[in-house]
Amino acid sequence: MNLRRRFLYTLAFALTLPTAQGADIDLHQRGLTGSWYDPRTSGQGFMVQVYPDMLSPGTGLVQATWVTYDDIVGGAERQRWYTLNAPVVSGQTHVSMTIYQNTGGNFNAPPITTAHPVGTATLGFDSCTSGQLAYNFTDSGRTSTIPLTRLTQNETCSATSEGPTGPPGYSGNWYDAATSGQGLAMEVNWRSDVLFFAWMTYAPNGADSGPAGQRWYTGQGTPNGNDVTLYETTGGLLDEGVPVPTTVPVGRATLSFVNNCYMEMSFNFTGGSSVGASGRIALLWAGTPPGGAGCWDY
Repeated sequence: MNLRRRFLYTLAFALTLPTAQGADIDLHQRGLTGSWYDPRTSGQGFMVQVYPDMLSPGTGLVQATWVTYDDIVGGAERQRWYTLNAPVVSGQTHVSMTIYQNTGGNFNAPPITTAHPVGTATLGFDSCTSGQLAYNFTDSGRTSTIPLTRLTQNETCSATSEGPTGPPGYSGNWYDAATSGQGLAMEVNWRSDVLFFAWMTYAPNGADSGPAGQRWYTGQGTPNGNDVTLYETTGGLLDEGVPVPTTVPVGRATLSFVNNCYMEMSFNFTGGSSVGASGRIALLWAGTPPGGAGCWDY
């Protein structure tokens, strides 16, 4: 099955409701970074990013990106994306996270947007290839638990308490400080020979549209190449398998990695919500490169 469609078979997590309590994998490891999905649903999912030791020795940061939809079927105006994050310490097997939503932005342009809390979640993993995310939206009262399956092959995750120390390539979050509040959540997986990302952004003039101004795209290529196909997916429902969303190619992008902290992305949209848009974005890696100082002030 095409990897893009499998990711769009929900990259999902686990929350601290009863099903999250059985998790027994140390969360403080980069090996859990990557794409996770629920085979029961299609066209939505999660990207997980773990930054061990980022806050202090033995204390890291877990972040996640959730690309999904509103609870009403529609076009691109019904796309929704959320971010989740929380600190994590070595040996911790599940983590309580806050769910945030950003609105009020424009595609690849200011203003910088602010994340507002809209819910809570608990994430945990039963193994290096399975887990759960339990979520509770405080703004709507909607709550459920999503089973997680790793989309790509496991590269460095370990069931031991320590886990691997090497980062999985350029996987993680990438952003432009001038347009903070939008960016890429990327997985580079050499064993599966795939580069995959979710691009969280907004409509070209979405600043006054509230949640309806959110937009997200996915991109797929190979680690050895720098040419990526961009896709737009619409027509789904949050955490539901029916109706099955529609995914169509809407453009191309070219990635140029300068080093572990910095890359440039050229893009050209030939369809979708941002049709006609083209340009070049300088992006920073929101983490700490192997053996070096952090990228925050690069």
